[in-house]
Amino acid sequence: MKLNKLLLVIIIPLLVWDCASETPIRAILVNPDALSMITGETKQVTAEPEPSDANPAEKPFKWESSNVNVAAVSASGRVTAISAGMTEIIVSARVSSNIEKKIPVTVADLTIPLTAIRVSPESVTLYVNGKERIFATPEPSDATDVSFSWSSDNPNVATVSSVGLVMGITEGTTTVRVKSRNIEKEIPVTVFQKPFSIILGSTDYTVDTIAYEEISPGVKWLKFSLPEYVNSTGTLGKGLVSNIVEIDLSHEGNRLEVCPASQATQGNVERPTAMYARKNTAYSASGRKVVVAINGDFYLVTNTTGYSYINNRPLGMEIGNGMLVQTPFSSNYGFVFKDNQTPSHGTVTYSGTVDAAGNRTFPLAEVNGFADRGKMVLFNNLSNSYPTDSAFAWSPYTSTMVSLSSPEGGWRVNDRMEFTVTKIEHGIETAIPAQYPNSKGKNFNGEGAILVGNSLTTGSSGEDSYTFLSSLQEGDKIGVTMSVKLDGTTLTDRYLNVIGYRTVILQRGVSVNNWNEDHPRTAIGYSQDGRKIYLLVVDGRQTNYSVGAVTDHIAAILKAFGAYTAVNLDGGGSSCMVINGEIKNKPSGGTERAVANGIIVTVNKQ
Repeated sequence: MKLNKLLLVIIIPLLVWDCASETPIRAILVNPDALSMITGETKQVTAEPEPSDANPAEKPFKWESSNVNVAAVSASGRVTAISAGMTEIIVSARVSSNIEKKIPVTVADLTIPLTAIRVSPESVTLYVNGKERIFATPEPSDATDVSFSWSSDNPNVATVSSVGLVMGITEGTTTVRVKSRNIEKEIPVTVFQKPFSIILGSTDYTVDTIAYEEISPGVKWLKFSLPEYVNSTGTLGKGLVSNIVEIDLSHEGNRLEVCPASQATQGNVERPTAMYARKNTAYSASGRKVVVAINGDFYLVTNTTGYSYINNRPLGMEIGNGMLVQTPFSSNYGFVFKDNQTPSHGTVTYSGTVDAAGNRTFPLAEVNGFADRGKMVLFNNLSNSYPTDSAFAWSPYTSTMVSLSSPEGGWRVNDRMEFTVTKIEHGIETAIPAQYPNSKGKNFNGEGAILVGNSLTTGSSGEDSYTFLSSLQEGDKIGVTMSVKLDGTTLTDRYLNVIGYRTVILQRGVSVNNWNEDHPRTAIGYSQDGRKIYLLVVDGRQTNYSVGAVTDHIAAILKAFGAYTAVNLDGGGSSCMVINGEIKNKPSGGTERAVANGIIVTVNKQ
């Protein structure tokens, strides 16, 4: 018993001494003790007890933010800036509830200074009461805290709205300014008083402006009349009414393309308003829209084959966004354009091949054309629909027809396309002459393309298209290459647009190849630098309204508006200009005519 009491006497002082050795925490020291951050940034805060030998049970410290929408903090003190504002990061001891440290945090948005203002267009020319919008963008594009203000040095000449819409008031010049803080951009503005004049031949004609509108950024439409104009034969009285559209290709999103007629109705022709509506619907989901449509190439060109299936074809080559619709027919002249690249024109030629396993190749004579003895022709779903109400593959001879899938990666030229054979049919007949809808051949029924071939005449030797096609089997992969040259030079662009034309009428700013007959006319031209394209439709055959013109005068009108080169497209009753779905000219037949193809202008939706 005495021994136990002695041990107790010894143990109790030891316990008291051990508890007394735990030093209480007096404060929390942090580094840094305040934070300035920008959104998205992270920084580490460290924390230590004061004194350093304070009770270890106080750690790990607790971390929290008084406003997690401004800044958040991890359990180890890593702070992340969320949005602009102020908050506090609070560090607390784990045992002593009265010990904490508050770290003020200021978060600001990332500031990227504005260095310049870009504008489009960089200068403006318009008529009294005309309007054009100037678009301003910051440089760099992600500059922060940018807002634009607009002003005109002389509002009596031209005014400008808060969104950059300039309106001509009186003839003269002024400067429109767009400003953001201390950065400013000047845009020269010239306003013309209507009317002005155009020299046609030796006569200076006063222009009476009927309508003027910027229908989309970089796309301007002008309708005007020459009330005193007399045509070359002095018939039908006076007057010449024209519609011209200027397309600035340097403006982002402005494009032109060839629009083949729909195969939905028999005849392979379609009204320009229907082309406009059909293509506008097709583009609606892609953030683009159609603003202009005109008639295109000549059509119903006669040929020497005697088969009406191929009489209903336009003149020359036709390619729409890389899909070859027609190899050169009757004429090798082609107007070539692609997106915002400089247009060109000249002699276009075609060559094609089909390849199959075993290094076997065969020439592809035509696309959507005439499958002559022993030759091979490819038909796609834009082929002639003359005998039926759908695309139609045919030959005047008993033929083998091979159905194909659509090409992998889509239609294109100047590149090998790969197809899959889906069906092979022998002994397909056609009526001669092929005049009526009951003529035989093959309608498209889900095929991407159809290859047509037949045997050589009796006694001929060598492989023919029938032999080549008969060696194929369903499921085989074949390749098709369609190469296009312009003036003998192979083109590299795969998604070209090419349309045929009758003649060049403006060459290097000089009128050439005058067609000395007064008709309604449709023409296309482009500026010397290739950045602007002009679409012109001139009405005719209408007494004392619009008497028609020769191509010399069409060339002079285009030159007056800035064209350096121009070609003559289809005219007469086909001449038609559609803007935003509305016919703006007065077709000579009293209504628009269905045509084989057209040219459309597409832009980005605003």
